[in-house]
Amino acid sequence: MAWTAPKSWSSLMVTVSDLNAQIKDNELFISTHNHSGAAGAGSSSLAATVLSAQNYFQLSDQSGSPAVAGRLQRNGTNIEYYNGSQVVRLNADGSASTPSARTLGTGATQAAAGNHTH
Repeated sequence: MAWTAPKSWSSLMVTVSDLNAQIKDNELFISTHNHSGAAGAGSSSLAATVLSAQNYFQLSDQSGSPAVAGRLQRNGTNIEYYNGSQVVRLNADGSASTPSARTLGTGATQAAAGNHTH
């Protein structure tokens, strides 16, 4: 089934055939389309997309850590990135041997505040 060009509806007589072709068949056509990734066909990738003037991004909880290199995702309250060999937690103190953002403090995995004494 193919898309039917919209009718002008200038006639006052509407038939079942008109409604089937203009509404039912076109709705069916839209519901069965696929996303091949070709230009104009939609894609699940944001590759080569410039995002500017964004106020925020909302990430769905994936309930697990990313396992694909280059992937950034939310795992509960954590934002995590997989660099190809390990998961890096971006919003909390990671383990002592893992590079990550650090809060200031005196804990083993925290960054020194610079105002402490020995």
